Amino acid sequence: MKRSGIRQVAPAPAAAGPPPPGPALAGPAAVATETVAAEPEWAQFDRAFSRRFAERAIDALLVVRGTRVLEVACGTGVFARLAARVVGPGGRVVALEGVDAGLDTAQRLEPSTTVEWRAWEGGALPFEDGAFDVVTCQHSLPRLADPLAVVGEMRRVLAPGGRLGITTWGPIEENPAFAVQLDAAIKAGAGGAGVVDALLEACSMHRVDDLLRLVQAAGISDVSCRTVRMLAGLPPVGQWVRTCPSLPPLSGVWADWDEETRRSFLGRVTELLRPFEHDGVLRVQASCRMVVARSPGRPG
Repeated sequence: MKRSGIRQVAPAPAAAGPPPPGPALAGPAAVATETVAAEPEWAQFDRAFSRRFAERAIDALLVVRGTRVLEVACGTGVFARLAARVVGPGGRVVALEGVDAGLDTAQRLEPSTTVEWRAWEGGALPFEDGAFDVVTCQHSLPRLADPLAVVGEMRRVLAPGGRLGITTWGPIEENPAFAVQLDAAIKAGAGGAGVVDALLEACSMHRVDDLLRLVQAAGISDVSCRTVRMLAGLPPVGQWVRTCPSLPPLSGVWADWDEETRRSFLGRVTELLRPFEHDGVLRVQASCRMVVARSPGRPG
């Protein structure tokens, strides 16, 4: 798949309120194909996956009061919003994202935060050298056109002794929420609709050696990478299967699928996930790679 500066992702429609409870699903034939808007947009996914990994990254990157933070390709901006609560009025948090890739969505999720939301379509970062104490990219590096150039720019705007952080999803087999959608898309005959490529791309940058080399090539030698795994809790299967089409990558193609394809896809997702639901909570493993690096020198 050819990458642009920031690959466009169709944001889900804004929710008017919490989604109604999903119907009881006795099996694939009982699947409802109407989607439920997330609460709002990607909030359920943030809470289940991204938020918990963002909290780990904030700890690993030593984000404290007064820290100047930049998040590149922020997606829904969950890291930036959490960081803004930590750094306080003496700090600064800037989040960059493409307009078509969801900047408006990120702003609407929590408009009261002090995050500076800025449009960025790839290329040079619009800041002076050494402007930030922490620069991070959370789960978004695979969708950028030139990851090496972006990491080089992240290094440039990092202050001496500052921390650079990159989080990427682990392989798809370590992330069942993605793997189930991949299996279902293929079996539903939707393999050519872009969903398969998008799911594989999201989990494509998981090799530790490759990530270490990428950061080292940008001029940072003090770098480490570790795997972070956790058990994430999602809504019940009956609700989740109606919500996931509102989330990327399905949100960009769902409207193009016919009724039969939708039913086949959601039926297969239900079948595969049902054994993982206990006491009304769908529990699935999630895995990522977390890179932490320190730029040469010491803070002034």
